[in-house]
Amino acid sequence: MTTYRLPLHVPPPTGTTRLLITLSSHPSSLPPTDYILLSHNTTLYCIESICPHSGGPLWKGPVEDIEDLDAATEPCRNPFIVCPWHSFRFDLGTGAVDQTEEKGHDARTLGVFVDEGGECWVEVREEEEGVEWKVDGVKVVDVKPGAARLAKFSVAKNTGVVKGGTVGERPELGDGKTSWSLVDWAVRILNEPNPSLKVQLTFHVWKLWNDGLIDKIGSGTPPDEPARDSNLERIEASRTKKRGNGTSLISRIKILHSLASIEQWAIDLAFDIIARFATTLAAGTQPLPRGFFHDFLKVANDEAKHYSYLVARLEALGSHFGALPIHAALWESAEQTRGNLLARLAVVHMVHEARGLDVNPQTIARFENAGDVESVEKLKEIHEDEVTHVGAGQRWFAWICEVEGREKYATFHQLVRDNFHGLLKPPFNEEDRAKAGLDLQYYMPLSVAPVVNKPAFE
Repeated sequence: MTTYRLPLHVPPPTGTTRLLITLSSHPSSLPPTDYILLSHNTTLYCIESICPHSGGPLWKGPVEDIEDLDAATEPCRNPFIVCPWHSFRFDLGTGAVDQTEEKGHDARTLGVFVDEGGECWVEVREEEEGVEWKVDGVKVVDVKPGAARLAKFSVAKNTGVVKGGTVGERPELGDGKTSWSLVDWAVRILNEPNPSLKVQLTFHVWKLWNDGLIDKIGSGTPPDEPARDSNLERIEASRTKKRGNGTSLISRIKILHSLASIEQWAIDLAFDIIARFATTLAAGTQPLPRGFFHDFLKVANDEAKHYSYLVARLEALGSHFGALPIHAALWESAEQTRGNLLARLAVVHMVHEARGLDVNPQTIARFENAGDVESVEKLKEIHEDEVTHVGAGQRWFAWICEVEGREKYATFHQLVRDNFHGLLKPPFNEEDRAKAGLDLQYYMPLSVAPVVNKPAFE
């Protein structure tokens, strides 16, 4: 296979910086590809910046030496970069994924060279005859460990506005007041830093709603970001440690802790979509039906149940929630789509949650192999609930598209391309996606690069 080198016209990265490189093909028959070039222990490596498994930001991932791993079945001289979303590890030299059951998820790598003038070059391979690559851009990314770690926090960035009471009033457990709207409760819960109380409030609101004691949807301002308990250590996703494959007790604790944190964010995502889009008018005239709010309140209640399950399992295994750091990677998509309900439904519920349907069976299988029957029982129930959550997102996405006269597949494809970086990565859990209403026309076109129509004459 033919290889050739491309100059970057920049010096190599340091231990606290990385280079984000964009390569484009000419003619443009292949999609642009981003790579991250980094230095580890004085050696330079270059690997694609998006995780081939989950679509996560691999460029943010921490680097681990082989001796740091729980078990190494084969000799390896290269360190690994770890995806901050699902902790999959990729050999920085070869791109091989460190999960033997995950065939087909290897990452692409490039050779790196430094010339006599101290500038970097990358070596690329000719993937199609007559197609050449060129460097479209190089960006320096700061990855200082100190800058990556965030301060602990206990209040939301924006406290929100609660309507329905005087200044300082807010709904509470057992206050006996039934005049609070659903949005009042949603904002209250988003601003609650204590995860246990957040869960109790969620269960309480679900009961009030089903008992007919909340008759108004209302309006209000949700916080910019949900509150978290000051006892929780929050770090950037790039600083998360490996969780392992579930064979050891500590590995299962890490996985359960990560899932519990995800469920806490999921509670907030459900209440945020309720509060933030409460006054949205489909086609500019039609309010969202009460069924929309019912569905996402049920999602919030389910996520609170899931969080409770996972925390109980953590405690049964001798740990607790808060024993490990948390990150807010999932909330980044909420911030990206805060001004567009269709984009929120597409990216959060039909991309991220749907990806959970793809990877959950693997997690369950690992716990089964470890003989953790109690965790497996809960994880299976959680998975079944998540199918309905993806279904809720798809159902209301399709409803809005119909009301507004949009073609749902083309709208979904455009919104995902605009708000989600990279391609959707197979293998897909087609059976459970289909149960949720996600047929192949939704996601398969997003798993390959879009076709570029070339002019007949140039």
